[in-house]
Amino acid sequence: MNRYFYYSILMCMLINTIIYVPTILIAHRREGAMLGFGLTIVVGSLLSWMFSKAMMTFKSRGLPEIVLAHLHPAFGVPLLLYVGSMFFAAGTVVLVSYSGIISRSMGTTSQPEVFLILFLITVCWWASRSTKTILYLLEIIMLINVPLAAVIFIKAVTSEYMNWYAVWETATENALKLPKMEFIAAASYLFTGYINMGILNREFRQFRPKLLWAIPFLGLGVLCTTVFIPVGFHGTVGAEHYVTVWVSTSDSMQMELGFVERVIYLYLMLFLSLSLLFASVVWHVGYEIIQGALPGKWVVNSIQLKPVLIFGLFAAVTYGYLTLFNEKQTLSLATAWLSIRFWSELAFVVLVYYLSRKGTNLT
Repeated sequence: MNRYFYYSILMCMLINTIIYVPTILIAHRREGAMLGFGLTIVVGSLLSWMFSKAMMTFKSRGLPEIVLAHLHPAFGVPLLLYVGSMFFAAGTVVLVSYSGIISRSMGTTSQPEVFLILFLITVCWWASRSTKTILYLLEIIMLINVPLAAVIFIKAVTSEYMNWYAVWETATENALKLPKMEFIAAASYLFTGYINMGILNREFRQFRPKLLWAIPFLGLGVLCTTVFIPVGFHGTVGAEHYVTVWVSTSDSMQMELGFVERVIYLYLMLFLSLSLLFASVVWHVGYEIIQGALPGKWVVNSIQLKPVLIFGLFAAVTYGYLTLFNEKQTLSLATAWLSIRFWSELAFVVLVYYLSRKGTNLT
């Protein structure tokens, strides 16, 4: 069962290209990128270790049970609602971003609202399933998609159009300069998959991950791939002129494998499934946290109202978000959300770790 923990981390590492992380990192690449990578790896790995150790203590329990058992409801309920809303926001950013990407790729007459509605129906259905079903879905899609992601990576680094001088210049320019918090906040999202264990832990009778030492090395590899491959293809200056830089990067590569001539087709197929999976997992986690904070069963004529109301609210806000903001505004909001998420996650992980060490009721 411990493999699902690493599936969740890999999922968040791969989805970073849709959630604007590469764009933010490339925009701040001249402000101590390598030092920023080092600080991010230390912080991300430490938070992963702290949260994992805490969840080992709370066997087969999720965040609602942990928080409400240790904190007064006047503090615990608003905290859970806030944490659940952060998971909801993560799925919203991915769905809105990918709807725009697939709309532009399918043609100028395609409307992103149409794709978003189809995505919302799929995600709400998947996210409303049981936690065990979500785990099976996570495993199946990750086993299919990780090899595809590896193919794109190998094709990129072996391409004749990869400019390694531009990569070297970016890596060494102001290497020891202290990076901005926006850089660290965005880069740290690659490690945030561990937080899904706040709900997935309910299905683990004995959660004992044994390869935590591998997370920093994996994170370093993904961080370097995220930033340096687009820079290698578009140059040290050109890479910053794209909102979704990895879409343009994949369109710069050829496969020459049968009918798959351009890598962008493989990229879009890969991230269609990853985006739906990611949104389904984080919305499932967010739903379980929010509904755990709300008392009562909310049943009318044998109909469970909690999932209808919560997922209906999620879908309505996501659709409104797409119609109200353009892509550049979405990038600005996503950058702000990543910063808020970083500090919120840092404080929440420290709190959960403290509760696990204290081991007593704080009410």
